[in-house]
Amino acid sequence: MVSPNLPKAAWILVLTSTNDYVKGAITLSQALKKVKTQYPLVILYTSAVSLEAQKLLLQEGCLLKPIEPIHPPGKATYFAERFVETWTKLAVWNQDEYDRVVLLDADMLPLQNMDELMSLPLPDNDSIAASHACTCNPHKIKSYPSDWIPSNCAYTSTLAKKNDYFNSGLIVLTPSQDKFKSIIQDLYSVSDLSIYPFPDQDFLNQVFATKWIPLPYIYNALKALSFAHKKMWDINEVKNIHYILIPKPWDLDNNIEELDEMENKYYSQHKLWWNTYNALGQDTISNINKVLNKQ
Repeated sequence: MVSPNLPKAAWILVLTSTNDYVKGAITLSQALKKVKTQYPLVILYTSAVSLEAQKLLLQEGCLLKPIEPIHPPGKATYFAERFVETWTKLAVWNQDEYDRVVLLDADMLPLQNMDELMSLPLPDNDSIAASHACTCNPHKIKSYPSDWIPSNCAYTSTLAKKNDYFNSGLIVLTPSQDKFKSIIQDLYSVSDLSIYPFPDQDFLNQVFATKWIPLPYIYNALKALSFAHKKMWDINEVKNIHYILIPKPWDLDNNIEELDEMENKYYSQHKLWWNTYNALGQDTISNINKVLNKQ
């Protein structure tokens, strides 16, 4: 139960289908309970999320709120199919029943309490806080922008070209219907969305180019940082792991002993996720599998 003396705030996660990201959402919920957060996890979901999945989320203590998907009309070519739905994350700005929210991606795992983000001072209600993205492209993914190289990464140098670029997996913000309308108006005026290789992330970096303050990496610890920036990475300091890239932990089907060469670099991180998932208990896991197998 949230104390009346605490800010009216919430963690918010967006789901747009009944797929394995439901596993991520439930595991994230379990992790937030484990670190004893005092704030609720609110799931914004579209009609594509099945009733069975909704029931699972409710049983795990999540608060649910239906929303309409956001599909801007501009033409686009995405290098990852899953990026088509990421625009719906923008709905978080419309949740003005809260004074403060923190947007989370479903492929995250909180390791420590982060409630301090709910009272983090922001310069004004139009500003956000987020962690830098790593633009090293350590795995040499060909579809990534050509200027994503170590010398342009904020974690390499404070003078890097990409020093002003954040990852949109975790964002601290003040909801506002007016701000939401402004964001959507800007988005719908873009005729060619292909200018945003990482859709919502690139767009939000444009919208908040001069209106964001950086958070330490520990709040959005991209798993690749442990490989690309070994000297910086300290798992004992990390508060929230972000399992960027494919495969996601749940894609490994609990067979983390059979990781390929790249994923072996992240063995210990995947194990943390699976430990949390398995702690849900066999009954819950069986129910999750039944729901997902219906798809």
